[in-house]
Amino acid sequence: MELQDAIANRRSIKMFKRDMVIDDQVLYQAIEQSTYAPNHGMRQPWRVVHIAKNRLGEMSKQVSRIAFHHQPDKQQDHYNAVTNLGGMLALIVQEDPRQKENLENYLAFGAFAQNLMLLLHEAQIGTCWKTPQYIFLPQIRNVFGVKDNESLVGFMYLTDMEDEMHHPPRQTQNIMTQF
Repeated sequence: MELQDAIANRRSIKMFKRDMVIDDQVLYQAIEQSTYAPNHGMRQPWRVVHIAKNRLGEMSKQVSRIAFHHQPDKQQDHYNAVTNLGGMLALIVQEDPRQKENLENYLAFGAFAQNLMLLLHEAQIGTCWKTPQYIFLPQIRNVFGVKDNESLVGFMYLTDMEDEMHHPPRQTQNIMTQF
């Protein structure tokens, strides 16, 4: 697959099938290759926590009890959704008390995440990045081992692309102006 095609055609995949499986070796290789993203001072201020398919149910029960306390319907919806995935990644960025370096960390993480989604797309693993409101809850941070100097910036859902819907081309806008 050509890079330009991957950039133009990669989409968030939201069709999840309970019986699908992700090849962990392919996933780990993509994560490793994604670390070649540009980052200031070679800090690589990110880390990911992999929740394998066989751990999704247990993780969902922990998360949904915290996030949807006294809402059994939402807890069940969460369980049904995430247990259909092939796996999930918790996306974590290292915070820096220095303003410039903190911005650089987030920019580097964005480059890493884009590399990862493109590499997984190439490997026929679909992704969907989720940033639910509950990622900011201290109890949720604890579930994923997020340290005081880190931020949980979301979850990357992993699925296959077998039933990927063909999307119309994206509309490009005039995003560049001259000074």
